[in-house]
Amino acid sequence: MLMIMEMIEQHPKHNIAIRTEEDSFTYEELIFKVEQFSQWLNNNKIHSVALYCGNQAEWIFVDLACQQANVVFTPVPPFFSDLQIDELISTVRPDVIISNEVLSFYEKEQTPFPSLSAYFLKLEKSPKLPKGTSKVTFTSGTTGKPKGVCLSTENQMNVARSIVEAVDIQSPTHLCLLSLSTLLENVAGIYAPLMAGGTVWLLDSEELGFDGAELFNMDSFLSAISRVKPQSLILVPELLQVLIIGLNNGWLAPEELEFIAVGGSKVSERLILQAREVGLPVYQGYGLSECGSVVSINKRNNNTIYSCGEVLPHVSISIIDGELVVEGNVFLGYINDEKSWYPKKVNTGDIAKLVNNSIEINGRKKNVIINSYGRNMSPEWIESEIMSSGMFQQAVVLGDGRPFCIAILVPLNRNLPERDVEQAMAKVNNVLPGYAQVQYQVSLKSPMNFEDGLFTTNGRPKRHAIENHFHKEISNIYKQSKTNLEMS
Repeated sequence: MLMIMEMIEQHPKHNIAIRTEEDSFTYEELIFKVEQFSQWLNNNKIHSVALYCGNQAEWIFVDLACQQANVVFTPVPPFFSDLQIDELISTVRPDVIISNEVLSFYEKEQTPFPSLSAYFLKLEKSPKLPKGTSKVTFTSGTTGKPKGVCLSTENQMNVARSIVEAVDIQSPTHLCLLSLSTLLENVAGIYAPLMAGGTVWLLDSEELGFDGAELFNMDSFLSAISRVKPQSLILVPELLQVLIIGLNNGWLAPEELEFIAVGGSKVSERLILQAREVGLPVYQGYGLSECGSVVSINKRNNNTIYSCGEVLPHVSISIIDGELVVEGNVFLGYINDEKSWYPKKVNTGDIAKLVNNSIEINGRKKNVIINSYGRNMSPEWIESEIMSSGMFQQAVVLGDGRPFCIAILVPLNRNLPERDVEQAMAKVNNVLPGYAQVQYQVSLKSPMNFEDGLFTTNGRPKRHAIENHFHKEISNIYKQSKTNLEMS
């Protein structure tokens, strides 16, 4: 199995591998930077690196250098809360944190790259990792506690090679819109284009109109795409919606755009149809971190609105009791959880069917919310934070496939003013990461119950029934949010 650096070395050395607004790096320069940092890692006897920085060329240098030096690499997601970052660091216990941020509680040292500093932790106890771990990628965690997925280099390269074949663009220009800490962008947005001899464009979050993981300036986002003129993009459903709104408001997509991969959470058929109607080359895919990201994707010769595309050749799929099960290229296990190590298959938790080797997702076995930015969360976690305020009798959080969470609330005090409800929710949101915060709520005067068909006899909410019962209120909230975005 060829390592990515060996594949990169085969490309013309003067071709541009990475571009930013300020700089560009040829394949020859990329190789030099990776070897330079790899040597620094070896000289300092580093075995594990955690990287905390935004989308910049040095992110790629560090990632590939860790592969080259057989150092465990852990990206720190910028959308994590401070508590989640602390949990990640205490779990991974890296030798060093590399960051472009000032971490005042550690002693700073220099790295070969001026924009990045090194903070050595000098921790005695090492984490438990399955043999062959090259990368630890953290999901957002359904309870807010991050979960470290251990991947081998081979696992990631298998996925990237399948994506190169599926996308089928020679020397593509790819613009990274998602955080590089997102495994999907890491594997499909960096490795695959570089394997194909392409150019990876990197812009910082402000240039793209982001504040953390949330888009706040649609004009900046669309302007960046127009300026770069990429051939390929990776989007979550919420960002695809932004492109559709832009096109309906007069924005023109670059003619060079050939392949927009959409994933991270379930994409509605209606959204795919809307994208096609305005001429966007959208291809829905499916994947999960435990499988190294992408498992299936639609292709130009087989692109349907109902499916998540053809199963890629590096994995095999089965449906067991209605659940999608993946085999063949799965993760090594979870960090510090030896019982999970070296699995032969992954039970995805998704209810699915296989039609002509294409996956159709029909729902989830458990109550995990996956918002339209691709963040996973358990509604019970958020509800427990709301109930801990002591002001509510009932709280049901919804938001699957939506840009943000809402809550159906029953205050303990039936006459509680709405401003007091908002103040209580603001305090709850202060302890939640941005993607899990409740942005709107529907306050009820009387509790939901079994007689209404909204709760079970033992007091558990029937989520689908509740969503259907309050369909009008919920729809109005999300429609108003969309209107506000269009007007911004």
